[in-house]
Amino acid sequence: MQNGASYIHSEPSLKLWVEYYGESGNEAVIFISGAGANSSFWSERLCNQLVEKDFYVIKYDHRDFGYSTKIDYEKNPYDILQLAKDAINILDSLEIKKAHIVGHSMGGFIAQLLAIHFPERVITITSASASTNSPKVPLPPAKTWEIFMEMSPTNNFENDLPGFMKVWEYLNGSTRFDEELAVEYTRNLYERQAIIGALGESHVKAQAGITDRSEALKQVKLPALIIHGEEDYLVDKYGGIQTAECIPNSQMVLIPEMGHMPFNKEILSRFENEIIQFIKSNRTR
Repeated sequence: MQNGASYIHSEPSLKLWVEYYGESGNEAVIFISGAGANSSFWSERLCNQLVEKDFYVIKYDHRDFGYSTKIDYEKNPYDILQLAKDAINILDSLEIKKAHIVGHSMGGFIAQLLAIHFPERVITITSASASTNSPKVPLPPAKTWEIFMEMSPTNNFENDLPGFMKVWEYLNGSTRFDEELAVEYTRNLYERQAIIGALGESHVKAQAGITDRSEALKQVKLPALIIHGEEDYLVDKYGGIQTAECIPNSQMVLIPEMGHMPFNKEILSRFENEIIQFIKSNRTR
């Protein structure tokens, strides 16, 4: 077993922080986080359980976040397709021809784009807490934006934590809120970079030009798992339902009481187990 981490150049001046688990010759799984989330969104338990089933697991920090290279977005803007190509460049650097692609939120959008534009590099996709970006998907309720606007991090963990906890509890849905999970997750954000202003603001800007993928997804022939919380107040559950309706070879899992962020140990276990079982049942070797 060769667990480790290193920087990989996606572009000449762009280094991405990449963590990997297991034997490099095994069938690969790459995890892609959402906007304003680093690789720690994907738990060690999830990665290690896949390693135990003989998969090679990769997760990474997006450009402009976590340990990866920070970018002045106004001087050097990028879009979500460039974020998708970062994942391809990681696979190229690790000499991986194909992988199971697992993405959450913006990472789910990226998983969909990889299936559309680079199907030859994809074994399966898992699109979690994401949508097709169709105008038919309901917008988040006004309360979502109100809670987001109340929080303005100043890179002081102790002072900023109450604001984060309010956001995380709201995004957790109606299930019991596990504060320990949320505090650990937030602490990791601060350990990897300065947290000032809106979290993941440049990632949000990178999605500004994203279009409706409904028709393109109908051409995707790959196996797909669509997971969504029934109480997701950031990406409405219909976004997941419509994604599953568009992709012919897909299965839909709606998790009761789950929100956009799974800060509940039982919900998190269900979420991870669905991913593990899907990948395991669709392995190619």
